[in-house]
Amino acid sequence: MTASVIVITALVILIVYLLKKGDYFGRGSSGAGQIEPSSQTAELAEQTDETYDAENAPDPDTIDIDSITSADARQRPEGWYGSFESSGPVEIDIDLESFAVECPDVYAWIEIPGTDIDYPIAYCEDAVEPFWFSHDIHGNPDENGMIITDSLNGKDFSDPVTLVYGKSPGDDTMFAQLHAFRDAQFFADHDHVNIYTEDAELVYIIYACYIGPADHIFASNDFSDSKAFTEYFDSIGEIRDLSMNIREDAKPGIGDHVISLITHCEDDDKRLFIHAVLDEVRY
Repeated sequence: MTASVIVITALVILIVYLLKKGDYFGRGSSGAGQIEPSSQTAELAEQTDETYDAENAPDPDTIDIDSITSADARQRPEGWYGSFESSGPVEIDIDLESFAVECPDVYAWIEIPGTDIDYPIAYCEDAVEPFWFSHDIHGNPDENGMIITDSLNGKDFSDPVTLVYGKSPGDDTMFAQLHAFRDAQFFADHDHVNIYTEDAELVYIIYACYIGPADHIFASNDFSDSKAFTEYFDSIGEIRDLSMNIREDAKPGIGDHVISLITHCEDDDKRLFIHAVLDEVRY
């Protein structure tokens, strides 16, 4: 056999071998003799902590990219706060639906770390004589009432300022422990209020605590007007209340969402105010 015949025969054998193996002309060839996985396939393998196996990998053309999500992917809320990026998972799992069975007007929950304030929030359609401010969750008359918001605000905390009311009974329930924030050290050590809705946690940082007039603040302030909003929060720094505490770096600005917690104090003509500005959204 001549040398040329030997060479031709060897090449034919090599080509047949490669065709059977599929390592050269197979789908997805990189020209280097090995199929390279698509980025989606490799990511899927990493998420399941499995060693990537090129021979048994799924066909890249059949992978549903939408189905490749991380294990901790969260459903973005449909409401206004869904435009915020989540800063982490909701910290407390509160079953608001079970409370709504008792009281259909329960729509949110308030929790203030460092206190025993940990209650449902009920919505009152009547802002003049709010029913749940003088009744318990079962609808029974109760002088302590519930934590409420009313019809002067929406039910989703999207307003520039949302007023949240609670009484200060002698048994230290409801909003009585808000008075702890009148102490400078307590105020310094405790800076957050958490509001839980059915699909998110709204985390507010406390801006100020002070005693002010009992007059309804919406009566003389249109917070939807940017000038009025700015002037109101500028004026807080001028209050000369001895128990005034303020966190300057948390001052609300245009576009912020504020909750104002309001409760009674020793003087019937005064109220305790705690303003807090939205700092984080979790879902």
